[in-house]
Amino acid sequence: MSAEKRFAKTFRWNALVLGLLGVLFISFSTPAAALNCQEVRHLIGLYLKMHFANSSFDDEMSRRTLDNFIKSWDPGKVYFLKADVKALEDKYATKLDDMITDANCSALDEVMKVYSKRFFERQKTIAQAIDAKHDFTVDEYMDIDRKKMEFAATTEEISERWRQRVKFQLLQMKSTLADVNKGREKLHKRYDLAAKRQKELSSDDMYSIFLNGFSLSMDPHSDYMSPEQLEDFRISTRLSLEGIGAVLRSDDGFTIIQSLVPGGAAAKTSKVKVDDKIIAVAQGSDASVDVIDMDLREVVKLIRGTRGTEVRLTLAREESGKTAQIIVPIIREQVQLQDRAAKSKIYEVLVDESKETKRTLKIGVIDLPSFYIDFEGRQNRDATFKSSSRDMLNEIKKLTAANVDGVIVDLRSNGGGSLDESIDIAGHFFDKGPVVQIKDNRGKIFVQADEDEKTHYSGPLVVMINRQSASASEIFAGAIQDYNRGLIVGDTHTFGKGTVQNLNDIDEKLGAIKVTISKFYRPSGSSTQLKGVESDIVFPDLMDEFEIGEKHYDYALPWEKIKTSSYKTFPHVNPDIIKKLADRSKERVGKDEGFKKVFEAIAEFKKGTDSRSKVSLKEEAAADAKTAKAGTKPDAKKDDKKGTPPKEEMDDEDKELSITEDFHMQEALRLSADYVQLLANRPFGGLTLPELANVSVANQIKPDAKVKSSP
Repeated sequence: MSAEKRFAKTFRWNALVLGLLGVLFISFSTPAAALNCQEVRHLIGLYLKMHFANSSFDDEMSRRTLDNFIKSWDPGKVYFLKADVKALEDKYATKLDDMITDANCSALDEVMKVYSKRFFERQKTIAQAIDAKHDFTVDEYMDIDRKKMEFAATTEEISERWRQRVKFQLLQMKSTLADVNKGREKLHKRYDLAAKRQKELSSDDMYSIFLNGFSLSMDPHSDYMSPEQLEDFRISTRLSLEGIGAVLRSDDGFTIIQSLVPGGAAAKTSKVKVDDKIIAVAQGSDASVDVIDMDLREVVKLIRGTRGTEVRLTLAREESGKTAQIIVPIIREQVQLQDRAAKSKIYEVLVDESKETKRTLKIGVIDLPSFYIDFEGRQNRDATFKSSSRDMLNEIKKLTAANVDGVIVDLRSNGGGSLDESIDIAGHFFDKGPVVQIKDNRGKIFVQADEDEKTHYSGPLVVMINRQSASASEIFAGAIQDYNRGLIVGDTHTFGKGTVQNLNDIDEKLGAIKVTISKFYRPSGSSTQLKGVESDIVFPDLMDEFEIGEKHYDYALPWEKIKTSSYKTFPHVNPDIIKKLADRSKERVGKDEGFKKVFEAIAEFKKGTDSRSKVSLKEEAAADAKTAKAGTKPDAKKDDKKGTPPKEEMDDEDKELSITEDFHMQEALRLSADYVQLLANRPFGGLTLPELANVSVANQIKPDAKVKSSP
């Protein structure tokens, strides 16, 4: 998993955990300017001053930084030669720290110069590989494990890597294009565009990449943020943007309409269509700007703008075998990204199948994809600012009004969000008390508590997690578990991201730096770092087999424990309750047809250890792979309700899995029904289960047609 694509931002001290990170925010100003070596030295000084564990740019940090910087340019190891890398390491591995301290960035210039030279040398190799005749009938595999792969020793070895890479790309295109020559044309355009981008790289880009390399040598979550990434953060946290309501992608130099937000400004025109190519953009009555071959981020900047203003798009569209051009004026407006907001449903679980005493329980499920908040709206005291805790409270009220027997909070693949929101949401399920402890780089410990004495839901609670539940999700789940307030079920454990980052908003032209300054600890004192939150009851899941989580990152900070804070526990969970429910769940799962598919996928995955790092370059094998993905990666539509398919393929139907295909949710619902009945038999001393005696192991969830949505 790449640690380079994490992002965050706000305007005052706040705790945030977004994606797989936790962030505190401050801002300060410096003279507006592009990045330069002096600025790089200054920013590195800030990193070292604030970091939780690293306070000096020593030789070890120098080695790590140079290694990260080189690999950032050539992650696929298809440009640099092994000799290039060795020469750079011999010259700079233990001197880079001293050079940067002296505001000497000549090492960075040399790395970029060597890379640029190799990049343009490879263009001839790439063009030859595209035009070459490839035999797609032979058994051949391409190695994709970059961690184990070394830089090539010879030009011939690199040429072979490019031959395989181009063959693989043509093979993918061959499945959708009738003529392989069309695929060759597309690839030529793609690499011509890449060459154009390389020529346009600036010193800003070089320094930005270097700062990323340095920050990631400290830990996986420290980072440098460009201004564009900060804007992405604003959108992701406030769940809205001011624009036309369209998702865009870049393909062969064209910006293409990938999807339209229902009810958005573009959709309301009825003139903008999916797959339209945007070839020019104009602001109101101003002249149009050609955007062909323009970087996607730059195109997005032109299209976004203040609500109520006009943007005119010139679109190219395939119609009747010809390309037509149309100009569509659009008035920008605020677009709400509601697909990421909390929402709930009610399911009926059959717990007694006999005709005489047929009985069901109502289980409410709240899907919380992130702990989101509109920081700007809150700062501006907007009474209607978007907040996950508000939305969660509304969903809880809906479920309690419907008299549900139990509640499931689904945090699968919830990468985090606002720490404040996580504390407030935990407080919905108990009156008041500590939710998280934070230790800073001076060793001082701060306790963050829910101060609201109200309990908005006091009934049976189950929290679903997986390996991609991180940060704020782990804080919430850890507090629920420490308080014995509810059951944690799902994968073996959560992601294990237990650090806090400080995002310093430097300047609108410079972006921001993100530095790890603190660690999270549960009320019990246990860190969520590396180990995450372990499930009380584990469901078999293919995702559990993958190298997902903090412990698989380079330079991850260690796990540790501090003193327990003072809090009261509930009688809702104890070892006997967990064992009884786990035994029943294991019995059901072992007989469930849906989980048989999961077990088969896990067995296939374990059997294919060697082949997982390779992809087939044979046409027949590639076709088979499309229909049988087990053993290579989790099927985003089956094994992970919130998995993310490739961007070009995602549509509204991919965003939520049908209950008939979501075997883990089915079992969570059955387990919740058992839990509801078990808790009804208080006191807990004897743990007798008279009401459960007649419950069938084959408890059935009512089919989709019978599923009730919350009022």
